[in-house]
Amino acid sequence: MSRAHAEIERLARRIATHLTLAGAEADGVPAPEQLEDLRACLYGLYTVLRLHFTQEEEGYFSLAP
Repeated sequence: MSRAHAEIERLARRIATHLTLAGAEADGVPAPEQLEDLRACLYGLYTVLRLHFTQEEEGYFSLAP
C-alpha cells in the first residue's frame, strides 16, 4: 500500500502544479496544452484512490470477527 500512497502523492503534486500554473494566468484557467495531462492526472488519481480504498476496506474487513 505504500506504493499507492506514493502514487497518490505524485499525482496530487502534478495536479497542484497544473493549478498553480493556471492560477498564474490572468484568467485562472489552465492552458489548452495542459488540459490533456491534467485530465489524465485526475483520471489516474481517481483510479488509484478507488483501488486503494478497496484494498483498505478488504484489509479492515478481514480483521473483523
